[in-house]
Amino acid sequence: MASIRRWLSILVVLVGTWWLVTTLPVAAQQRPVQLLSRRASAVVVDGRPLFDVRDSGTLTGVERADAVNRLLAQEIEQRQADPKRQSQVTIVEDPTTGQLTLRLNNQHLLTVTSADVAGERSPSVQAEVWKREIDNALVRATNERDPTYRSQALSFTAVILVLAVLGHLGLGWLRRWFVRHLTRMVHTQAPHLEGTLRLIGQMAFVGMQTGLWLAVLVYTTDLFPLSRSARYYLVRSLVVGLTTAIVTLGERGYSVLDLLVLLTLFVLLWILSGTVASLLKSRILLVAGADQRVRELVAVFTRYAVVLLGAIVLLQIWGLDVSSLTLLASVLGVGIGFGLQNTANNFVSGLIITLERPIQVGDFINVGDLQGTVERIGTRTTEIRTLDRVSIIVPNSRFVDNQVINWSLGNPVSRLHVPVGVAYGSPVETVRTALLEAARRHPDVLANPAPQVWLVNFGDSAILFDLLVWICEPREQFRIKSDLYYKVVESLAKYNITIPFPQRDVHIPALEQVIQTWGQKSRVEPCKVQPEANNLA
Repeated sequence: MASIRRWLSILVVLVGTWWLVTTLPVAAQQRPVQLLSRRASAVVVDGRPLFDVRDSGTLTGVERADAVNRLLAQEIEQRQADPKRQSQVTIVEDPTTGQLTLRLNNQHLLTVTSADVAGERSPSVQAEVWKREIDNALVRATNERDPTYRSQALSFTAVILVLAVLGHLGLGWLRRWFVRHLTRMVHTQAPHLEGTLRLIGQMAFVGMQTGLWLAVLVYTTDLFPLSRSARYYLVRSLVVGLTTAIVTLGERGYSVLDLLVLLTLFVLLWILSGTVASLLKSRILLVAGADQRVRELVAVFTRYAVVLLGAIVLLQIWGLDVSSLTLLASVLGVGIGFGLQNTANNFVSGLIITLERPIQVGDFINVGDLQGTVERIGTRTTEIRTLDRVSIIVPNSRFVDNQVINWSLGNPVSRLHVPVGVAYGSPVETVRTALLEAARRHPDVLANPAPQVWLVNFGDSAILFDLLVWICEPREQFRIKSDLYYKVVESLAKYNITIPFPQRDVHIPALEQVIQTWGQKSRVEPCKVQPEANNLA
């Protein structure tokens, strides 16, 4: 219900807005053309361009079009004030120049020049075409300002908006059903594609909803003179703004549209370089039998090479001299040196890691207080997945400036320490036998090198031993250590060896003296009582 009320409120607001917009229909043709680009040279009636006029030698095409548009706006206003007004465009030949002239109610409207014809048709045919288009545009403008047409257009607009709202809600319901059905289907067959396909499906339905409203906007704005005129001049201003040169490099000016196209090409180049590097790493080098380190190294340098060469080619095709960008490169170098020190440090560290390969994708490492598997080595950061399956992004400089433990570098075999304490009085040889027995029973403990038991110290309440075992899976060391403790407890219980509790002896000298004094008095008292007992006897 809340959703329906919201959409009804939006519908009421839209209808009210359209009503206010269409109450001043004459303003559609009187919109000041001077606010737009002076490059415009189209004759426009209520946002509908009829034809273009060109420079005539004495007047520019823009000046000629502005004069025609003003006269047509005045004629439309007079027709609205006097519905019975009759006017017609006539073709008159200028006796001085012999050129054909279009006149509106004996007012000079437009002269057909040789530039307007441009050899495509004769001046008389061109004049007839322009006359017919102007007459039709004036009749259409008069009809669209009729109250009956306005009411019908508003009703039709309301129906279109209701249908658009229903279509939007229907597409939303269909999107949710499709995503839910797709998730169930993909989750069982291709779970790794679930997120990507869900995103693509949602974007497709959002695109359809957006396209629906754009179509409704274009269609409904075309029904009213003012909205159609505002749309035309808005689009025209946007096109002029995007195509007007704002930056000049060398002998060529570049507009906002040119820069957007160039930026899009660079984004596509970056995506293409990543695709080429990925195919080279996963297809060609993998089939060729290259190890993972070589594949990663070749993929990184291939991507950089493709981006560099592609950027040079794009700039050359775009008309930019690469040598003219030397100053820009110098400025960027200074900016990197001062403002982007951390970024440059991480980038250079990434290159060092790629060249020296102290860590590789798939290695199990310790850096600082982080421990996990290297999932990705990027140009600026490295992704580490911990044993808790948490991905942590680490700057590359930490691997160059700090100490890093790489459990997978070279030989992955490593030694594991398992400290154990037993009670005083336990036979140490029996303890050694029990610990070695527990170690040999674990399947992940290597037989060669053989496990060892060292007596390392005498603690406050226990004899301390250290069980040393060798493993070949460093990333499983915590699980193996836990399993060994289980087996150690079981083995010690088998040989009746006690794991002690912490013990502490507390000595209070004053209390000990009181106890001794009381003990002496208790021994003296019976001696004093004995004579009295004899006398009584």
